[in-house]
Amino acid sequence: MSLVQREATTERLANNRILIGFWIVVILAVACCLPLASTSWDVRVYKAAIDSLHVGHDPYADAMAIQRAYHAKAMLNANGDPPYSYVYSPITLPLVGLIGALPFWLSGSVYWLLYVLGVFGQMWFAIQFTEGKERKFFLYLALVSAFFPGMLENGTVLGGNIAYVLYAAVLLCALLGWRRGNWNWFYVATLAASCVKAPLLSLVVIPLLSARKQWIPAGLTAAAGVALFAMQPFVWPTLFRNYLHAVDLQFLFNRDFGCSPAGLFSDVLYNHGIAYSPGGIIFYFGYALPLLGLLWYLSRRFLSGQFTLEQWVPVLLTGVILLNPRIMEYDVAPVTLLMTLIAWRFFARFTSTTKTIVCLAILFAVTNGIAAFGWYIRKLVDGPLLVVVFAVGCWMLLRPTVRVCEA
Repeated sequence: MSLVQREATTERLANNRILIGFWIVVILAVACCLPLASTSWDVRVYKAAIDSLHVGHDPYADAMAIQRAYHAKAMLNANGDPPYSYVYSPITLPLVGLIGALPFWLSGSVYWLLYVLGVFGQMWFAIQFTEGKERKFFLYLALVSAFFPGMLENGTVLGGNIAYVLYAAVLLCALLGWRRGNWNWFYVATLAASCVKAPLLSLVVIPLLSARKQWIPAGLTAAAGVALFAMQPFVWPTLFRNYLHAVDLQFLFNRDFGCSPAGLFSDVLYNHGIAYSPGGIIFYFGYALPLLGLLWYLSRRFLSGQFTLEQWVPVLLTGVILLNPRIMEYDVAPVTLLMTLIAWRFFARFTSTTKTIVCLAILFAVTNGIAAFGWYIRKLVDGPLLVVVFAVGCWMLLRPTVRVCEA
């Protein structure tokens, strides 16, 4: 081995030690702060549904009774968050009841193991689309990104929402599809995820926009997802009616519209005392259809070989998330690193690596500084930031020949 090779090997080992040390420090810091933080709020909702089913009750009715009592007593200014309902459709209840039959320590341990794997799975997925020197920097950002969903600081990862498991399963199956050309597991994962969270059925467009000959399986999956949802009022009429009421209260009591353009528009209507439906739905289709058309146009360019999968996936998935009419923090979490990657590549087109890092730091500081003024302000930053990053990504794909400065 030559002197140059030995020096390169030594440098790589040193960098790996630094990276491992950084991850250890961050994990220890998180572990030390967990006892002081409010955690597992979504898991408590799931536990309440399990308890209701265990005694033969309607979990929607039980949760709504608690919500109505809370708000009737004008406790909105009380300490802590208001109560939330179980808002997953009745098709999930047989599985919830089965989980409730297991010892709590066992079901809880299995869930948290899947959850941790889901969080790290999302990070690992995003890292697969870095190129060249990007990977070295993004390995440092990966773990920290869990606390910056959508590039904005938030502790939603501590809540235990099942979305982290569902997105990880769908995206890792998509990676299998891109690498091996087998999309069967992706369709299974997407259909299962849509049974829990219906908007996740929109993820079925991923193979349509990044692979060939997927119309029939994607169409069948979409049809199956719609059919499974549509049959529930007939199979569980009372439960389904209460489920819809629980969803409605999620908006009326908690203003939980999310940060999508449609969600922000619905919030504006709500603030002015105007019914958010059907106005919010009309507004959604007003931008979702052109967005889908743009993604389709870019996908044809990708399939013709005008840019690589590593360049396409960050933009594709950011755009697909925008197709979700109600985007929450856990919905942007899977694309956090991909959004950051788009921003990185944008700055890297015009300046050196060092200055790119500085520009990213400034972007994070400014956006998070504004978002820190409150939860509502954060939504006003989160939604537009997602749109802007997507637009920048589209622009870079449409303008591929720009000089890149080196460090």
